[in-house]
Amino acid sequence: MSQSRDADFDSWIRSRYSGRPFYVSGHKFEKSQSGSVLIDKATFELEEAIELGHMLLSINPVSRLSAQVAIWEKNGTLVKFVLVFAILLLLIVILFLRR
Repeated sequence: MSQSRDADFDSWIRSRYSGRPFYVSGHKFEKSQSGSVLIDKATFELEEAIELGHMLLSINPVSRLSAQVAIWEKNGTLVKFVLVFAILLLLIVILFLRR
């Protein structure tokens, strides 16, 4: 099943047709007019998008997590997550020190 999905992704990414997005593990891949690829509204070069697509289709969970983090980093989600985590950690420290 994974090899078929991998072949589908390769044929989509190599084609010139850009009308429909391609979904890989819940991530939306879209081709832009400039030749780059939008993944969840973050712009990636074609080679980066190919690598991320293959990583997301991999059976290796570490590879899939690495691709997920790269996408989150590029579209700003990772920064928001780290900021919320830091604020929560700060609140816990403040509550601990007040006691």
